[in-house]
Amino acid sequence: MFFTQSHQTAHETLTVLGQLFYTRHCEHQLIKPRLFPLIVGPTGSGKSHLVERVASEIEADYFKVTRGDWIPQGAKTARPTMYQIIDRAWSRERVLLHIDELDKFQIDFRAGDWGAGISSDLWNILDGKFSFAEYLRESDFGEQKPTLEVLMYKVRSSLWIVGSGTWQDLFSHSRLGATVGFQGSAAEATVDAHEIVRAGVIPSELLHRFNNDLLFLKYPTPEETAKLLVSTGLASMAKTQGVTLTPEMIDWNNGGIRALETVATRLSVDLYRKQKRKVKAQSDTPVKPINKMIRVLI
Repeated sequence: MFFTQSHQTAHETLTVLGQLFYTRHCEHQLIKPRLFPLIVGPTGSGKSHLVERVASEIEADYFKVTRGDWIPQGAKTARPTMYQIIDRAWSRERVLLHIDELDKFQIDFRAGDWGAGISSDLWNILDGKFSFAEYLRESDFGEQKPTLEVLMYKVRSSLWIVGSGTWQDLFSHSRLGATVGFQGSAAEATVDAHEIVRAGVIPSELLHRFNNDLLFLKYPTPEETAKLLVSTGLASMAKTQGVTLTPEMIDWNNGGIRALETVATRLSVDLYRKQKRKVKAQSDTPVKPINKMIRVLI
């Protein structure tokens, strides 16, 4: 199920980039293409849903990490996130690493030991600079311990990275206006990253590590919302309760897809209450004693 035309376009692009990465189709080109995409979209626009779906379709293990999940190298309380990523890439043929909420990462090496550690890890992973030697020393492989060269090749060939974030300011007409094209048609799925760099919303250090053709997800138009209400069954559910749902009733700016979930919750609660009242009314109906019924039949 695609929410908008931008979802459809982003899905097609992500699928092609993933296939190019895993088939090594561009391996022998003199100029290597950038195959790590960056998705931008407002809160609740379906970024994670889209990436997870693509992972399933290209038969890759889906591994999502946010800043709140991140455990930097040097932490003594748990296995570092970088090692967890290497674990997956070593044990599986294909891993889609989804680094979400990139707008919440503090790209600041002066932000304390923990924040600086996360920033360092993030840059190294995006640049393919994993701590392979340390990983080999600190991991238990038993008799199956690989060589450094084998480990490096396996991880780098297995791990495809997709980034995403909200950067809500990008969707503010007052901030960037029509120069970036966010207020245009739904078909405009790519935007020049140089214009965004000049706007200063997404750090250039981050942009330069991804494909310059950014993928933008947008909230559904009224027409798309009307189709979504039908395809999700919400329209028919509301109709059974005497309510006509219209696109104007869905406030996408209030949490994105959660707006639909709120409507679904309210309809489900109302339907459940009506069913309970109906069952209670039926149970309260007087029933003739069985002996009286027998005499009537005789």
